[in-house]
Amino acid sequence: MTVPSTQAIDPSTRIARAVIAELVRLGVTTFVLCPGSRSAPFAYALADAERAGVVRLHVETDERVAGFIALGSGIAGKLAAVVTTSGSAVANLHPAVEEANHAGVPLIVLAADRPHERRGVRASQTADHRAILEGSVRFVADIAADAPAVRGQVVRASRAAVSHVGPVLINVAFREPLMPTSTWDAARDCGPRPRAGGTRTVIVAGPSIRSNPLYGEELPDLSGVPILAEPTSELRGHPNAVAAHPLLLRTGLGERIERVIVLGHPTLTRDISALLASEAVFAVDEGAGYTDVAGTAEVITLADVPALIAESPANWLAEWRTVSALAEAEIDEALCEGRLTRPALARALTESAVPTHIAASTIIRDVNLYGRPPAGPLSANRGLAGIDGTISTAIGIAIATGEATRVVVGDLAFLHDATSLVATARQAKPRLDVVVIDDHGGSLFCALEYGEGDEAAYDRVFRTEKELDVEAYARAVGLEYRRVTELAQLREALAEPFTLRLLHVDIGRLPMADDRAARHYLAQRILTKIEH
Repeated sequence: MTVPSTQAIDPSTRIARAVIAELVRLGVTTFVLCPGSRSAPFAYALADAERAGVVRLHVETDERVAGFIALGSGIAGKLAAVVTTSGSAVANLHPAVEEANHAGVPLIVLAADRPHERRGVRASQTADHRAILEGSVRFVADIAADAPAVRGQVVRASRAAVSHVGPVLINVAFREPLMPTSTWDAARDCGPRPRAGGTRTVIVAGPSIRSNPLYGEELPDLSGVPILAEPTSELRGHPNAVAAHPLLLRTGLGERIERVIVLGHPTLTRDISALLASEAVFAVDEGAGYTDVAGTAEVITLADVPALIAESPANWLAEWRTVSALAEAEIDEALCEGRLTRPALARALTESAVPTHIAASTIIRDVNLYGRPPAGPLSANRGLAGIDGTISTAIGIAIATGEATRVVVGDLAFLHDATSLVATARQAKPRLDVVVIDDHGGSLFCALEYGEGDEAAYDRVFRTEKELDVEAYARAVGLEYRRVTELAQLREALAEPFTLRLLHVDIGRLPMADDRAARHYLAQRILTKIEH
């Protein structure tokens, strides 16, 4: 019998059908199959799909032959997938994969694998498929047994085969049972995916290659929808960019979002990550890729965006603007007393027109929550969000632009890259303003769940406070040194011209519980204001 898609099925059957369905939707309808036990979920799915008339299936017993048949299909302009079981079967594809690699022929290797726990323990027919083919393929999608979603990985792989013109590996681990208990309605499940979501749309924007002068792609008109933009996004200063958006997502407005369009690489908050794991997410593909944290997004281009936002109600944007204005006013009122706190620091930094590079640590999250629309360009190393190399990156920006440049780091990010300030003899120096926000260790962890644990353990293995005379170091490497302990001093210093300077902003050492309580108090104060 044929069961509806909603009926519970074994994970291996579910994953195999999902992978085949996604490939068919992407235009891959030619499959070359070699029989095997571990690949049985694929074999049954393809048999059902062939009966439904949605794929063309060719069966061979020799993987080497199958690989070259798939290669020939690619040469003729029809992207094909060759399907094998685990172990040496994959190695036998290597000659065809190498030919596709060097000839520039698109080809998909769809390999069934054993679960991760079977690898490296001499389990039967278990080899490292990635190691066998990785040097010859353009992309590897490694899909775990029981994976909740496969769409994102399959889309990335098939796009890589076409856009980078060569072979790719989709490696799928299957756990027993491997035989389905029902037939599959492939005609239904391989059809066009209905567009998810209603009309209430938001744009989530992170840093993008469009901010780089090397790329000049123009954005479409985005004037009709709310924009949740991170500090280094090109859209942070857009009229529709809302203030304190991670907090706004925790209100009733966040619960009413029906469609999300993702631009760039937003990674700063768990609130955004949770939003991007919802059902109706559309990720714009750009030169560096696209952001799909849950592996379920529909991948689109900029040209698709106007149609997606066209039906968003006008009053939807008005609601967000109203709440954004309330949040902005409450932040101003909360910080009016003029104390030197991280939120006040973030506010002051975004009021400066000096190009500023910000460490991927606590401060950029404070700028995200409490900063104003930036008066000048902001950047950060958010690709992998590490704190190393922050000062060096800012030096590179200053050299390339010839402009005075500011870099903002915490005390640990400063230590990670302090040697970059040691000048090379007889070499021109950049104009650089190094702002060190000294909170005596890694306070970022306090905002995470570790801030709810034992304080002694937190101080020992997370805060990791260091002993360094910042002034002595600054003078040793030839920087003007200034210590800042008040907000008014900081504002004054940020407005002054500089050549090579270090601003040491010592905000003191807050105990873990006090730090966490202060963060919670301000966030809750803003939420209380906008919810009433």
